[in-house]
Amino acid sequence: MEDVKILVDLVCKAFRPALLDLFRSGESFYYCTFVMTGEGHAPFLSAWSEEALARAVDESGEGPEVAADLRWSYADSPYVDFGSEYTEKLRAPFLARPSLQELGVDEWEKEIELRMDAVEQAARQLDAEGAFGAGQRRSRLIVAVEIMPPVPSNVDRVARLNDTNSDIFKQWLEEAAEVDG
Repeated sequence: MEDVKILVDLVCKAFRPALLDLFRSGESFYYCTFVMTGEGHAPFLSAWSEEALARAVDESGEGPEVAADLRWSYADSPYVDFGSEYTEKLRAPFLARPSLQELGVDEWEKEIELRMDAVEQAARQLDAEGAFGAGQRRSRLIVAVEIMPPVPSNVDRVARLNDTNSDIFKQWLEEAAEVDG
């Protein structure tokens, strides 16, 4: 458990100033995600705002239907890897963790779960501090901790971090969630 607490503290310390910088733009953000790869690399930040989506649609020249493809795509966001000057400090601590290539399947799964749990706890702590806003602003924002490529457990983490009765959660669940079945 001490390993998780250390990672939670490091993730909070790295993402806190990145989130402050992101939200200073004054844009209407609806999606903010901490992304990790299936290899367990350090997380990075990506986000979408209504204004950024409108700019991307305009720049695409493809018309409004392209918005559906972009709306929840962390990789296509102009805010992908936002705040990397802060979050790059996470690379060394994550690299210092056990090497996933040297672990057996069970140990690999436990290590990925530990890392994802730490990032989720950090997102929850930052949310409690008000880093994602409060009231109406927060109710219009999906906060996610996701592994890419998408895995079904992403839905569980997003559900734990958000009001599952909110309109934005229902929209995300319908349009973006990777679920079995």
